Amino acid sequence: MSEDPERSNPEPHDSDDTHPVKRVSGARFESLIDQHMRAAEQAGIMDDLPGAGKPLKLDEDTGVPDELRVGFRMLKSAGFAPPWIELQQSIRNDQARLDAWLTRANERWPLAGEHERARLRADHEQKIRDLNRMICNYNLTAPPAAGQLPLLQLWREQRKLGA
Repeated sequence: MSEDPERSNPEPHDSDDTHPVKRVSGARFESLIDQHMRAAEQAGIMDDLPGAGKPLKLDEDTGVPDELRVGFRMLKSAGFAPPWIELQQSIRNDQARLDAWLTRANERWPLAGEHERARLRADHEQKIRDLNRMICNYNLTAPPAAGQLPLLQLWREQRKLGA
């Protein structure tokens, strides 16, 4: 039984222009897609598509690992959020409360005596340490794709008191 040389090698060859299946490199494949897209645009096929000119509605869970996405969607549909999202919201709320506290403390600062200023400094330092503890907890529990929150630098924050 003799083998047909055409059938013995099923791999397509780039140099064989007559072969029905050709190998296409990644760059060439992308250019083929681009060519088809351009041809469709020129033919008017892309005109008046639903949602044209409107921003895309992307999922809010793009930073969530695939294996956790289903569980997080179930939590969301039940009105809950993952713990790290709730912690992030608590951090934002505490930062807003710290800013409001700092504004009030700075209004009192010029009239405050040395004892009250020392108390304000101690309160401010404790608020910053508490907030940094929450940020550390967030950074340890949030998925890597969500990103890390920067810690507050105590020396920089203390310069805001009495300013």
